[in-house]
Amino acid sequence: MLPSFLRFAGPRRQDYLPGLLDHYRPVARGMALLHEALKHAVNKRPDKGFRVLTGEIDILEAEADKVKRRIRNHLPAGFLMVVDKTLFLNYTGRQDNILDAVQEAVTWLALAPFDVPPALAEAMTGSVAEAAETVALLHTALSEGIGLILHAKGDRGATKKHIQDVRGQHLKVVKAKRGLIAAAYASGLEFGRVYQVIRFVEYVYRASHNAEGCADILRAMLAR
Repeated sequence: MLPSFLRFAGPRRQDYLPGLLDHYRPVARGMALLHEALKHAVNKRPDKGFRVLTGEIDILEAEADKVKRRIRNHLPAGFLMVVDKTLFLNYTGRQDNILDAVQEAVTWLALAPFDVPPALAEAMTGSVAEAAETVALLHTALSEGIGLILHAKGDRGATKKHIQDVRGQHLKVVKAKRGLIAAAYASGLEFGRVYQVIRFVEYVYRASHNAEGCADILRAMLAR
């Protein structure tokens, strides 16, 4: 990180950090739509509404990619950046991967009729909710982290706590994933349906895992 006197006088263009929040918005919206898509699938309604949801997620992914390209294409020279350039680029990739995982999860919902027992469907819905919470917690950590980096405003200890909250929430998703895989194998479903459930849950986990990865990179940005 640049010395405090350069933080304000150095880079003339600091919009790349707030740009991470612009990029976050379609990512978070896509995560919310995953919950709605799952509701359609478990209610055996892969209908027009489901197709609209998948189309919206595709649009959000294209929007997020556009924001990511804008940010990356307008970065100042590395030595003028208030954070390490490699860390910054890694962050944008990780945050983008959240929405990529959502897209893949929806793809697996649409491959075949999603006929699963109510208890398993409820557990899957809970898993999506836990992953969505990981992504939601990232927003607070990111916004407060940007404030600290750009303006030295805010409570560093509180920001670190928000980052730790993201990690703690992801652990809940890890436990949910393991339980769901075990439940799918014990459900008596045909193998094709079991595999569909497992792949869906794997991508839900990846969305949360990438949010956790963003929090880890943000912590490294604060430390430099």
